[in-house]
Amino acid sequence: MSSGKDLVEELKKEFKPLIERIVNHPYVAEVEGGKAPLEKLKLFVKEQFHIVSGDLRNLALYIVNSPSLPIQDFYLQLLSGEWMGLDNLFILAKALGLGEDELRESEPLAGSFAFTCYFTCLGVYGSPGEIATALIIDFEAWGWNCKRISDGLKKHYGLSVDDTRFLDAFYPISPEFYEKVFSIIDEYTTTDENKKKMRVAAKLGLEFELMFWDTMQKS
Repeated sequence: MSSGKDLVEELKKEFKPLIERIVNHPYVAEVEGGKAPLEKLKLFVKEQFHIVSGDLRNLALYIVNSPSLPIQDFYLQLLSGEWMGLDNLFILAKALGLGEDELRESEPLAGSFAFTCYFTCLGVYGSPGEIATALIIDFEAWGWNCKRISDGLKKHYGLSVDDTRFLDAFYPISPEFYEKVFSIIDEYTTTDENKKKMRVAAKLGLEFELMFWDTMQKS
């Protein structure tokens, strides 16, 4: 029986081409190089407002459906982080000239909000193993992109470390986070059917992540 860590490493190798498309995305390169217009930066923040708001609801759903206290505790920690992330997102928005009212009055784009909707589906139809697998593989790519965007905002757009706390919270991922994720995945590596479901969850999570960045670039 493979461990959660082994499964994640196998999937990262399998999906390496897809992951590379995400971490080498032209939108991220534009911001990192100071070439993205302000409106594109504002769009990113607006879409993140809808995504984070949706993630908060998703985590509440995960907590209700948790099959054990350790898994529930993991989701509770994620929920706390998302609340903090929302506060930090308002700070980032203000630094880019966006008010809270503008965020709340904006409308989500299908190509970006699809990511959150997929994780709602996992909460309704999937297992904690599928959620954890999709999260950790996506978080690595997402976190690296956030670091590059944060570096670009500070270098080229005049933002401070305090302004970019929303982005900086995603990178690097702590060893404790990996340990908890792997322990959850471990519980679901007992059958080939479960491992197949976790593989599909990770693949779709990455594809929806790529869809988000494509939407940022094209909109």
